[in-house]
Amino acid sequence: MLIVAAAVAALIMAGGIVDILRLGRGRFAAAGKRRWRWVLLIIYSGPLGVLLYAAAVRPQIVHPERYVDDPADGLAGDPSSAAIGGHPG
Repeated sequence: MLIVAAAVAALIMAGGIVDILRLGRGRFAAAGKRRWRWVLLIIYSGPLGVLLYAAAVRPQIVHPERYVDDPADGLAGDPSSAAIGGHPG
């Protein structure tokens, strides 16, 4: 049973590393991320590293247009956001 769990974990890790390498260096550079750091994280932390990558970084790499900082935007369009650190309009 332990061997099966280790094999599944290895497959998940390999899939995460392949996904990182498949996306390419240019996409990571455009998002301000480094591929080798995420590969090392996956190697050191196993399937948890793949989960962190898939939830936190992969969406920024695949859909960078959704993560563009727009200083004109406040908190959900709330005009009172200037009082809590937003831009005063």
